[in-house]
Amino acid sequence: MSLRTRMPSFALAILLTLAALLPAAAPLRAQVEHPDQITYPPLPKIEIPTPERVVLDNGMVVMLIEDHELPLVKATALIKTGERYDPADKIGLGSLAGEVLRTGGTENLAAADLDDFLESRAATIESSTQEDSGRVTMSCLKGDLPDVLKVFADVLRHPAYAQDRIDVALTSARADVSRQNDQPQTIVFRELRKVVYGADSPYAEVPTYATLAAISRQDLVDWHARYFHPDRVILGLVGDFDSAQVLEQVRQVFGDWPKSDGLDLPKVGYRTEPTPGVFVADKGDVTQTNIAMGTLGIRRDDPDYYAARVLNEVLSGSMTSRLMAEVRTKRGLAYGVTGRVGTGWDRPGMTLVWTSTKAASTDETIQVLLDQINAVRGDRPPTAEEVAEAKNALLSSFVFGVDSRADVLNQQLTLEYFGYPLDRIAVFRDRIDAVTVDDVRRVAREDLHPDQFSIVVVGPTDQFGGDLSKFGTVHKLDISIPQPPQERAEVTEESAAKAGKLLDAAVTAAGGADHLAAVQALETTSQATLQTPMGKTTLTVKVLRVYPGELRQELDTPMGQMVMVVAPDDAFMVTPQGTVPMPGSRADRTRKDLWRDPLSLLKAYAAGGDDVSATATGSDTVDGTAVELVEVAIQGTVTTAAIDPANGHVVQLRYQDTGPQGAPGAVQEDYSDFREVDGLTYPFQNVTTFNGEEVSSVAVQDVAVNPEVPEGTFARPDPAD
Repeated sequence: MSLRTRMPSFALAILLTLAALLPAAAPLRAQVEHPDQITYPPLPKIEIPTPERVVLDNGMVVMLIEDHELPLVKATALIKTGERYDPADKIGLGSLAGEVLRTGGTENLAAADLDDFLESRAATIESSTQEDSGRVTMSCLKGDLPDVLKVFADVLRHPAYAQDRIDVALTSARADVSRQNDQPQTIVFRELRKVVYGADSPYAEVPTYATLAAISRQDLVDWHARYFHPDRVILGLVGDFDSAQVLEQVRQVFGDWPKSDGLDLPKVGYRTEPTPGVFVADKGDVTQTNIAMGTLGIRRDDPDYYAARVLNEVLSGSMTSRLMAEVRTKRGLAYGVTGRVGTGWDRPGMTLVWTSTKAASTDETIQVLLDQINAVRGDRPPTAEEVAEAKNALLSSFVFGVDSRADVLNQQLTLEYFGYPLDRIAVFRDRIDAVTVDDVRRVAREDLHPDQFSIVVVGPTDQFGGDLSKFGTVHKLDISIPQPPQERAEVTEESAAKAGKLLDAAVTAAGGADHLAAVQALETTSQATLQTPMGKTTLTVKVLRVYPGELRQELDTPMGQMVMVVAPDDAFMVTPQGTVPMPGSRADRTRKDLWRDPLSLLKAYAAGGDDVSATATGSDTVDGTAVELVEVAIQGTVTTAAIDPANGHVVQLRYQDTGPQGAPGAVQEDYSDFREVDGLTYPFQNVTTFNGEEVSSVAVQDVAVNPEVPEGTFARPDPAD
């Protein structure tokens, strides 16, 4: 044998070993000529661990599964409550109370001490409230279980609801309200729930500034007292423990917790009749349309549940499913698409078809979606091959939901919570396997009702292709966010007259009414020091105002120049990565803020008009200087100006607005260093605070009155440039 053909000894040894392991008659007889000829053995039986279930004397249900793989213990408590039980005037209460249950500390352990206790043991306790339940979870090392379990019980039984932690949670909740319209997908699902379940249904209501403002600490305390009782709690523990020993520990910390007086949960209503039609929300700061259509679905205890699961796989379970193949692969109308019969635990779920497409394809995409739904329940019902593939996908993926004892326990807790048989997991594969082609076809006919679909469309309506009225009556949705309640000062003849004198003096001090009217544009160049999460940073900022409604702001940052433009019919940002639409909430705030600088305010007042009003509200001091306060409303935007009566300068503006994190609060702008520029008196220093904390300081370096404004200054850049 030549060196070229000599086989290394280790490779030869491997081949000989493999040959010895092969069946004696392996050869060509076992090979197949086509993948369809491949046969597979039946799926192995999966052993689903059954938790030990014990009911304590006080009614608490305890479920235990031992798992000795790692020295860890996890616990989950489900509490019979939920966001759906919030009073209509205090939407957000359940979510807030669920969050601060843990973050607010306990009556025996202050919030900071609770944080330190858990951190020192690498343990966690978390709490939250979902739509239909409350949840408190715990994890810890095996050796720390006795101590951590005591604190876990303390959180469940004796939350302190510290006011400072409530304030933090409320700030975050208000920020969420301010961002409700930033993402079109969020809007389309929210509005579909309103149309399907009813705008007044707890399944569709969302927090507002007003409902959050109505929530007090006592409301959280009362919420806990109403819902948190042992006979309303299902507690599950999984981990490295002896069940008898842990059960005794559970009795020690929860056994003396008195049960409730049998209080029933409030009834939750929803619309039961379909509301067909087209419901359109205009969102001009995006280029795509989000489309969601649906109606009421079924409950999980419905006999059709398992066939519906198979149908859902046929519709959109994979890249080769009906909707994906037609909408994405064949027509290229969307990147993703979903279609399913909705299922709920104790109420009907929401049957849903959703996708996102370019605005010009809106009507075409709706038509394709409806055609596919009609086809699957009509002339192109699910085939035997589609049903077989769907069932195989469900059966094959089943193992990933039960591959840990913790996953199994979580599912068992949910079944217990909603009153379903605990063997539902164990029989799932048999029930799916028993679904027939006829079952799936029948469910498609009986549970998919495209003629009843509410079709919600969110996008730039001026770019929509086609006439949406061919799909039903078109309704315009109002998705504006109701602003925080704001108390207005009383206007009397005397207060209005005093406000007029003070503002007249301020107009004169600024240069006079004629001079202010002649200011059509103003450009400033400044050094701005901004407070960011990483600390203070100083940037060069150039701002161009063309009155009354156009703004261009340029910032020179370490990452490159950033430009923000707001015009009456557009709002966008230009970044080093490209041009992006400005989120609607931010654009709305910026347009309001155009009236909130001394020059804009005084120009509007001097020009007069029915949309401008003012009233004197009293006296105060600013940096030791006596000032008079005037509340000015311009097109519904309310600002309080502090005017120095000695010289007429507007030295401070106060108003309610959203802060750096998106939550509303008190804004204060202090002005100083007034200088004359081309007959205009202008402040060269401005310090802004939000809720008493400084957020920016601006030192103006140059002011240009009526500068030349090149054509296209406020136009969105051409992507080709």
